This record gives sequence, C-alpha cells and structure tokens, in this order.
Amino acid sequence: MDLARTAILPIDLQNEYRPGAAWPIVDYDDVLANTRAVLDAARAAGVQAFHVQAWVEPDKRSNYARLDADVGDEFRYAVAGTAESDICEEVAPVPGEIVVRKTWPTAFRDTNLQKDLTELGIENLIVTGILTDSCVRATVFDAVYAGFRVWLVKDAMGSMSKAMHRTATLDMANRLYGGGVVTTGEAVKALRGEAYQAWRCTRPVEFVYEADTIDRLYEAL
Repeated sequence: MDLARTAILPIDLQNEYRPGAAWPIVDYDDVLANTRAVLDAARAAGVQAFHVQAWVEPDKRSNYARLDADVGDEFRYAVAGTAESDICEEVAPVPGEIVVRKTWPTAFRDTNLQKDLTELGIENLIVTGILTDSCVRATVFDAVYAGFRVWLVKDAMGSMSKAMHRTATLDMANRLYGGGVVTTGEAVKALRGEAYQAWRCTRPVEFVYEADTIDRLYEAL
C-alpha cells in the first residue's frame, strides 16, 4: 500500500449511534476505539483523513421524498446542528483533516469527495465507520466504481446487529475489486510501513453464504 496515495475515510461516527441513543450500534465503543487506533497511525504516517458526517439541513429534507412524507420527526437522524449529529469526540477531526458532510447514504453524491481525492492523487481508501449495511456500503461501492482500492477495517465498522454488519461486510468483499479486508491491528501495521496481512479480493462473489455460514466466512476475512 503506497501511503503517499492513501487516505483514511471514517464514516458517520456520530453521537446518535452511542449505546442508549436513538440508533445504538453493537459494540460501538470498540468501533470508536479501533478507528482511533487507525487514525492515530494514519496521522503519524502523514496520511490524509476525510471524516464523513451525515448532516441534513432543513432545506434538504425533501431529498428523501418518501422519508419526509412517511416518517415522523422522532425518527429523524443526522439533523444538522444537533449534538447527536456531532462526530464523536474519540475520533473527532484535528486541524488539517477534511470533513465531508453528506445528505445521501453515499459520501460521493453531491459532495467534493471524489474531486478532492483525485486532486491529491489518492488510490487507496482505508474505510471505517457505520452503518456497515447502509452508508458504509453505499460509499464503498461508489468508491470502487470510481476506481479506488478500498480496504475495509472490519472490526472498526458496525451496525445495529452483528448479523447486519457481517452480511454487509461479505457483500462488499464480494465486489471489493482491487482492495481487501484487514483488522485494526493489520491496518496499523500497514500505516507504519510494516508487513501486514489482509484478505484480498481476487474474483467476484467469492462468498456465497447461507444463514449458518455467515460467521465462518466473516471470520475468514
């Protein structure tokens, strides 16, 4: 992994996903701690961070026409300017890091993310964040289709259940062309310029899973 052409992309690590909040993520404290470890290694290596933040201004609510019409205010999320939508302090941006505010699940729609990455000559994206089955997946597929190599840090991502997280990780791995999956420890090694181990995508749809094989295949990544 050429670190000069690598960026880290933590996605939607916001307060509204903490335990007891509106949308609690399983093992969220671990996701935050693991992301922080990867961020610290990236900062030490001079690798650029792009913090993705779901942020919906009142005048953007109509972007989700069905959601706006059918879901009450008590189920709103990513409401701009609220404490719940703030990035968690454990992984908060530091000076020099870029915040990408998005309205849609993918961080590539109606943002400058692809332009900024291209101008910096980025080829590799190290991805952490939540929800694995929603905003992470949408962003990752757009990144792959845009020509980036994506490296998922599987224990620095999460969702509202382990099954949701694990099936979404397998879904992405099945089409993670040019990239792969690492653990936090291996991502840190890569960012230190050390030898590291990763699962690499070498063919489409390697993992044809059933309900009783999800855990085994996920652990093999």
